Amino acid sequence: MFPSLKALGCVPLTASIFVAGYLRPAAKKAGAQIEDGQRFGLHNLRHSLSNWLVNKVKVEPKTVQGILRHAKIQTTLDLYTQEDSDETLALGVGSSMVQ
Repeated sequence: MFPSLKALGCVPLTASIFVAGYLRPAAKKAGAQIEDGQRFGLHNLRHSLSNWLVNKVKVEPKTVQGILRHAKIQTTLDLYTQEDSDETLALGVGSSMVQ
């Protein structure tokens, strides 16, 4: 899918070269807060996809489990999907202002 220009398109880029040369710079340009030396790669996209589908688009978690090809729904919900911080802030959860 992402051919190596050095090899005249005959072989694909390795994942590490794709991440370092294309994905990481594109993510930074899009506004992602990635520090030098901080781990960032293709796996982060799986976590982001899971969060976006469950929290923003409101796709059923069971459907997201299938998309990510997880054997157990607990993997999708406990490891890949996190509580939506925007909704948490709107509800005042974790805020010292809530009594």
